[in-house]
Amino acid sequence: MEFKRVLFLKKQMAHKIGKDSPVLSEQEVFAMDALTLAYMGDVCWSFFIRKVLIDTGIYNVQILNSLASEMVSARWQSRILFEIMELLNERELKVCKRARNTNSHVPKSATVEEYRESTAFEALLGYLKLSGNEERLDFLMERSLKYLAGEMSHEN
Repeated sequence: MEFKRVLFLKKQMAHKIGKDSPVLSEQEVFAMDALTLAYMGDVCWSFFIRKVLIDTGIYNVQILNSLASEMVSARWQSRILFEIMELLNERELKVCKRARNTNSHVPKSATVEEYRESTAFEALLGYLKLSGNEERLDFLMERSLKYLAGEMSHEN
């Protein structure tokens, strides 16, 4: 992105912080860039997992970070998406498909397929969060956690 554009956006952001945010309609959220939805979904899932880990009574930050890093990995998120896919409605499936098909840089820690599926999972969560569907978001994250915990308990 061009330097002048970044400075302009930074200035716009500074003026808007602290002011009432406009309420976005479900259609506006649905139309957002898939990577923007994934950006928000990543925050939702990371916070959710970190809170769950602290609730277990583990307070050592190194252990918490190690566990959280594994649980929010592209590998696990892609497996979770496959597991919850049958629970998704048509609109949610469209968000996932759009995110999965978005081109982005794939880190070395994941395969292309895992990364795309994890982006789809995160976009789904971001879509639900930004569209105000907290009950559905909580349901899918709880279901995802149950699957993840079950699978992790069976690992060597």
